[in-house]
Amino acid sequence: MSDRTRSGTEAMNDHSTRRSMEWPRPKQVYLTLDFECDFGTALETNTYQAVSRVDRLVSVLESTSTPLTCFVQTELFDARPEAVESLRRCDVPVRFHPHSHTHRPRDRTSIRDEVETSTERYTHFFGERPTGYRFPNGNVRDADYEILAEAGYRFDASVFPTWRPGHFNNTDAPTTPTYLGEFDLFEIPFTVLAPYAPVPTGLSYARIFGRPYTSQLRRAPPRPVVFNIHMHDLYTPPSVERLPRLYRALYRRNDHGFELLRRILTRFHRSEYSFGTIDGAHEQLRERTRSLPRE
Repeated sequence: MSDRTRSGTEAMNDHSTRRSMEWPRPKQVYLTLDFECDFGTALETNTYQAVSRVDRLVSVLESTSTPLTCFVQTELFDARPEAVESLRRCDVPVRFHPHSHTHRPRDRTSIRDEVETSTERYTHFFGERPTGYRFPNGNVRDADYEILAEAGYRFDASVFPTWRPGHFNNTDAPTTPTYLGEFDLFEIPFTVLAPYAPVPTGLSYARIFGRPYTSQLRRAPPRPVVFNIHMHDLYTPPSVERLPRLYRALYRRNDHGFELLRRILTRFHRSEYSFGTIDGAHEQLRERTRSLPRE
Protein backbone atom coordinates (compact mmCIF):
# COMPACT_ATOMS: atom_id res chain seq x y z
CA MET A 1 0.00 0.00 0.00
CA SER A 2 1.39 3.41 -0.91
CA ASP A 3 2.01 6.13 1.66
CA ARG A 4 -0.75 8.15 -0.01
CA THR A 5 -3.36 5.54 0.86
CA ARG A 6 -1.93 4.44 4.23
CA SER A 7 -4.78 4.55 6.72
CA GLY A 8 -4.94 5.10 10.43
CA THR A 9 -6.76 1.80 10.70
CA GLU A 10 -3.69 -0.14 9.55
CA ALA A 11 -2.15 -0.11 12.99
CA MET A 12 -5.34 -0.92 14.85
CA ASN A 13 -4.46 -4.59 14.64
CA ASP A 14 -0.75 -4.04 15.32
CA HIS A 15 -0.89 -2.87 18.94
CA SER A 16 -2.07 -5.01 21.84
CA THR A 17 -3.37 -1.86 23.51
CA ARG A 18 -5.97 -1.42 20.77
CA ARG A 19 -9.26 -3.16 21.40
CA SER A 20 -12.32 -3.56 19.23
CA MET A 21 -15.46 -2.91 21.24
CA GLU A 22 -19.14 -3.56 20.68
CA TRP A 23 -21.43 -0.64 19.95
CA PRO A 24 -23.18 0.54 23.14
CA ARG A 25 -26.68 0.28 21.68
CA PRO A 26 -27.02 -1.70 18.43
CA LYS A 27 -30.48 -0.44 17.46
CA GLN A 28 -29.60 3.23 17.47
CA VAL A 29 -29.27 5.94 14.82
CA TYR A 30 -26.50 8.52 15.05
CA LEU A 31 -27.15 11.39 12.64
CA THR A 32 -23.92 13.28 11.87
CA LEU A 33 -23.36 16.43 9.84
CA ASP A 34 -20.14 17.52 8.14
CA PHE A 35 -20.82 21.26 8.35
CA GLU A 36 -18.35 22.46 5.78
CA CYS A 37 -17.66 24.28 2.54
CA ASP A 38 -19.62 23.30 -0.57
CA PHE A 39 -18.61 19.85 -1.87
CA GLY A 40 -15.69 19.46 0.53
CA THR A 41 -12.36 19.26 -1.30
CA ALA A 42 -13.96 18.97 -4.75
CA LEU A 43 -13.70 22.73 -5.42
CA GLU A 44 -10.42 24.63 -5.64
CA THR A 45 -11.78 27.59 -3.66
CA ASN A 46 -14.06 27.24 -0.65
CA THR A 47 -17.59 28.56 -1.01
CA TYR A 48 -20.36 28.41 1.59
CA GLN A 49 -23.61 28.65 -0.35
CA ALA A 50 -25.29 25.48 0.93
CA VAL A 51 -25.02 26.46 4.61
CA SER A 52 -27.48 29.28 3.90
CA ARG A 53 -30.21 26.60 4.09
CA VAL A 54 -29.36 25.55 7.65
CA ASP A 55 -32.70 26.84 8.97
CA ARG A 56 -34.47 24.15 6.92
CA LEU A 57 -32.25 21.53 8.49
CA VAL A 58 -33.10 22.88 11.93
CA SER A 59 -36.79 22.56 11.04
CA VAL A 60 -36.34 18.90 10.04
CA LEU A 61 -34.43 18.10 13.23
CA GLU A 62 -36.99 19.80 15.46
CA SER A 63 -40.05 18.36 13.72
CA THR A 64 -38.64 14.82 13.91
CA SER A 65 -37.03 15.22 17.36
CA THR A 66 -33.68 14.06 15.99
CA PRO A 67 -30.44 14.91 17.85
CA LEU A 68 -27.36 15.73 15.79
CA THR A 69 -23.60 15.37 16.07
CA CYS A 70 -22.07 18.22 14.05
CA PHE A 71 -18.46 18.25 12.86
CA VAL A 72 -17.92 21.86 11.87
CA GLN A 73 -15.20 23.22 9.62
CA THR A 74 -13.97 26.03 11.85
CA GLU A 75 -13.39 28.43 8.95
CA LEU A 76 -17.19 28.78 9.10
CA PHE A 77 -16.81 30.73 12.35
CA ASP A 78 -15.30 33.50 10.21
CA ALA A 79 -17.11 32.97 6.90
CA ARG A 80 -20.66 32.20 8.10
CA PRO A 81 -20.94 32.46 11.89
CA GLU A 82 -24.69 33.08 11.68
CA ALA A 83 -25.16 29.62 10.14
CA VAL A 84 -23.38 28.00 13.07
CA GLU A 85 -25.45 30.03 15.51
CA SER A 86 -28.68 28.93 13.80
CA LEU A 87 -27.75 25.32 14.37
CA ARG A 88 -26.57 26.09 17.88
CA ARG A 89 -30.03 27.46 18.76
CA CYS A 90 -31.78 24.26 17.65
CA ASP A 91 -34.39 22.95 20.13
CA VAL A 92 -33.00 19.39 19.97
CA PRO A 93 -29.52 18.39 21.19
CA VAL A 94 -26.71 19.34 18.81
CA ARG A 95 -23.16 18.41 19.83
CA PHE A 96 -20.34 20.21 18.02
CA HIS A 97 -16.79 19.11 17.22
CA PRO A 98 -14.12 20.34 14.76
CA HIS A 99 -13.83 19.05 11.21
CA SER A 100 -10.51 20.70 10.26
CA HIS A 101 -10.15 24.45 9.68
CA THR A 102 -9.57 25.07 5.97
CA HIS A 103 -10.72 21.65 4.65
CA ARG A 104 -7.88 21.65 2.15
CA PRO A 105 -6.80 18.35 0.56
CA ARG A 106 -4.48 16.42 2.83
CA ASP A 107 -1.45 16.68 0.56
CA ARG A 108 -1.69 20.50 0.60
CA THR A 109 -1.74 21.16 4.31
CA SER A 110 -0.11 20.37 7.64
CA ILE A 111 -2.32 18.07 9.68
CA ARG A 112 -0.82 19.37 12.92
CA ASP A 113 -1.58 22.97 11.90
CA GLU A 114 -5.13 22.03 10.90
CA VAL A 115 -5.79 20.29 14.22
CA GLU A 116 -4.21 23.04 16.30
CA THR A 117 -5.95 25.86 14.43
CA SER A 118 -9.38 24.23 14.41
CA THR A 119 -9.05 23.39 18.11
CA GLU A 120 -8.10 26.99 18.94
CA ARG A 121 -10.92 28.45 16.84
CA TYR A 122 -13.47 26.03 18.30
CA THR A 123 -12.39 26.84 21.86
CA HIS A 124 -12.63 30.57 21.18
CA PHE A 125 -16.07 30.29 19.56
CA PHE A 126 -17.75 27.91 22.03
CA GLY A 127 -15.80 28.79 25.17
CA GLU A 128 -14.81 25.18 25.82
CA ARG A 129 -12.37 22.65 24.42
CA PRO A 130 -13.68 19.99 22.00
CA THR A 131 -13.61 16.26 22.70
CA GLY A 132 -14.09 14.78 19.21
CA TYR A 133 -12.64 15.28 15.75
CA ARG A 134 -13.39 14.23 12.17
CA PHE A 135 -10.87 14.38 9.33
CA PRO A 136 -11.95 15.56 5.85
CA ASN A 137 -12.76 12.71 3.45
CA GLY A 138 -12.32 10.19 6.26
CA ASN A 139 -8.59 10.33 5.57
CA VAL A 140 -7.16 9.67 9.03
CA ARG A 141 -3.77 8.00 9.43
CA ASP A 142 -1.98 6.40 12.33
CA ALA A 143 0.30 9.38 13.07
CA ASP A 144 -2.77 11.62 13.35
CA TYR A 145 -3.92 9.92 16.54
CA GLU A 146 -0.83 11.13 18.38
CA ILE A 147 -1.57 14.69 17.23
CA LEU A 148 -5.17 14.39 18.45
CA ALA A 149 -4.07 12.97 21.80
CA GLU A 150 -1.57 15.79 22.29
CA ALA A 151 -4.38 18.29 21.62
CA GLY A 152 -6.55 16.65 24.29
CA TYR A 153 -9.07 14.85 22.09
CA ARG A 154 -10.98 11.86 23.42
CA PHE A 155 -12.37 10.39 20.22
CA ASP A 156 -12.14 10.53 16.45
CA ALA A 157 -15.02 9.69 14.10
CA SER A 158 -13.43 9.50 10.66
CA VAL A 159 -12.97 5.91 9.52
CA PHE A 160 -15.05 4.55 6.65
CA PRO A 161 -14.67 0.72 6.71
CA THR A 162 -14.52 0.63 2.93
CA TRP A 163 -12.26 1.69 0.06
CA ARG A 164 -11.91 5.10 -1.57
CA PRO A 165 -9.35 5.27 -4.39
CA GLY A 166 -6.61 7.81 -3.77
CA HIS A 167 -7.65 8.37 -0.15
CA PHE A 168 -7.74 5.16 1.88
CA ASN A 169 -8.20 1.42 1.85
CA ASN A 170 -10.04 0.46 5.03
CA THR A 171 -11.55 -2.79 3.81
CA ASP A 172 -10.00 -4.62 6.77
CA ALA A 173 -10.88 -1.94 9.32
CA PRO A 174 -13.05 -2.76 12.34
CA THR A 175 -16.73 -1.99 11.84
CA THR A 176 -17.16 -1.39 15.56
CA PRO A 177 -15.48 1.24 17.76
CA THR A 178 -11.82 0.76 18.62
CA TYR A 179 -10.12 1.86 21.82
CA LEU A 180 -6.58 3.05 21.13
CA GLY A 181 -5.03 2.51 24.51
CA GLU A 182 -1.68 4.11 23.75
CA PHE A 183 -3.51 7.40 23.10
CA ASP A 184 -6.52 6.88 25.42
CA LEU A 185 -8.61 7.66 22.33
CA PHE A 186 -11.57 6.03 20.61
CA GLU A 187 -12.06 5.67 16.88
CA ILE A 188 -15.80 5.56 16.20
CA PRO A 189 -16.31 4.47 12.57
CA PHE A 190 -19.00 5.15 10.02
CA THR A 191 -21.35 2.28 9.23
CA VAL A 192 -21.91 0.66 5.84
CA LEU A 193 -25.07 -0.59 4.21
CA ALA A 194 -24.14 -4.28 4.55
CA PRO A 195 -20.99 -6.44 4.79
CA TYR A 196 -21.45 -7.51 1.18
CA ALA A 197 -22.19 -3.91 0.11
CA PRO A 198 -19.69 -1.69 1.98
CA VAL A 199 -21.31 1.56 0.86
CA PRO A 200 -21.37 4.12 3.69
CA THR A 201 -24.73 5.00 5.21
CA GLY A 202 -25.29 8.62 4.27
CA LEU A 203 -27.49 10.98 2.32
CA SER A 204 -24.89 11.39 -0.45
CA TYR A 205 -25.24 7.72 -1.36
CA ALA A 206 -29.03 7.78 -0.98
CA ARG A 207 -29.12 10.51 -3.61
CA ILE A 208 -26.63 8.82 -5.93
CA PHE A 209 -28.15 5.31 -5.84
CA GLY A 210 -31.76 6.26 -5.24
CA ARG A 211 -34.49 3.75 -4.45
CA PRO A 212 -32.36 0.55 -4.39
CA TYR A 213 -30.23 2.12 -1.68
CA THR A 214 -33.08 3.54 0.42
CA SER A 215 -35.05 0.29 0.08
CA GLN A 216 -32.12 -1.72 1.43
CA LEU A 217 -31.65 0.80 4.22
CA ARG A 218 -35.31 0.44 5.14
CA ARG A 219 -35.46 -3.38 4.91
CA ALA A 220 -32.18 -4.34 6.55
CA PRO A 221 -30.36 -1.40 8.13
CA PRO A 222 -27.05 -1.96 9.91
CA ARG A 223 -26.96 -2.03 13.69
CA PRO A 224 -26.38 0.72 14.62
CA VAL A 225 -26.64 3.32 11.84
CA VAL A 226 -24.21 6.23 11.65
CA PHE A 227 -26.01 8.28 9.01
CA ASN A 228 -23.99 11.17 7.63
CA ILE A 229 -25.16 14.28 5.80
CA HIS A 230 -23.67 17.44 4.27
CA MET A 231 -25.51 20.65 3.53
CA HIS A 232 -24.82 20.13 -0.19
CA ASP A 233 -26.68 16.80 0.09
CA LEU A 234 -29.73 18.70 1.28
CA TYR A 235 -29.54 21.64 -1.11
CA THR A 236 -27.58 21.77 -4.36
CA PRO A 237 -25.95 25.22 -4.38
CA PRO A 238 -25.07 27.19 -7.54
CA SER A 239 -21.40 26.31 -6.95
CA VAL A 240 -22.25 22.88 -8.40
CA GLU A 241 -21.52 24.45 -11.81
CA ARG A 242 -17.84 24.63 -10.89
CA LEU A 243 -17.55 20.87 -10.41
CA PRO A 244 -16.22 18.50 -13.08
CA ARG A 245 -18.97 17.08 -15.30
CA LEU A 246 -19.20 13.69 -13.56
CA TYR A 247 -19.51 15.28 -10.12
CA ARG A 248 -22.16 17.67 -11.42
CA ALA A 249 -24.19 14.75 -12.69
CA LEU A 250 -23.90 12.87 -9.39
CA TYR A 251 -24.81 15.82 -7.21
CA ARG A 252 -27.86 16.61 -9.32
CA ARG A 253 -29.40 13.15 -8.86
CA ASN A 254 -32.52 12.96 -6.66
CA ASP A 255 -32.27 16.65 -5.89
CA HIS A 256 -34.76 16.73 -2.99
CA GLY A 257 -32.43 16.23 -0.07
CA PHE A 258 -34.52 17.75 2.71
CA GLU A 259 -37.55 15.65 1.82
CA LEU A 260 -35.42 12.52 1.48
CA LEU A 261 -33.79 13.07 4.87
CA ARG A 262 -37.16 13.66 6.53
CA ARG A 263 -38.53 10.41 5.10
CA ILE A 264 -35.49 8.40 6.21
CA LEU A 265 -35.57 9.83 9.73
CA THR A 266 -39.33 9.30 10.01
CA ARG A 267 -38.95 5.64 9.02
CA PHE A 268 -36.32 5.09 11.69
CA HIS A 269 -38.44 6.84 14.32
CA ARG A 270 -41.33 4.51 13.45
CA SER A 271 -39.12 1.44 13.79
CA GLU A 272 -37.52 0.07 16.93
CA TYR A 273 -34.45 2.29 16.53
CA SER A 274 -33.71 5.02 19.04
CA PHE A 275 -31.61 8.13 18.35
CA GLY A 276 -28.43 9.33 20.02
CA THR A 277 -25.27 11.35 19.52
CA ILE A 278 -21.72 10.17 18.94
CA ASP A 279 -20.92 11.93 22.21
CA GLY A 280 -23.33 9.64 24.02
CA ALA A 281 -21.80 6.57 22.40
CA HIS A 282 -18.32 7.77 23.36
CA GLU A 283 -19.33 8.34 26.98
CA GLN A 284 -20.77 4.82 27.22
CA LEU A 285 -17.70 3.31 25.58
CA ARG A 286 -15.38 5.17 27.91
CA GLU A 287 -17.31 3.91 30.91
CA ARG A 288 -16.66 0.37 29.68
CA THR A 289 -12.90 0.93 29.46
CA ARG A 290 -12.76 1.46 33.20
CA SER A 291 -13.50 -2.22 33.69
CA LEU A 292 -11.06 -3.48 31.03
CA PRO A 293 -8.15 -5.56 32.39
CA ARG A 294 -4.80 -3.83 32.31
CA GLU A 295 -2.11 -5.39 30.11
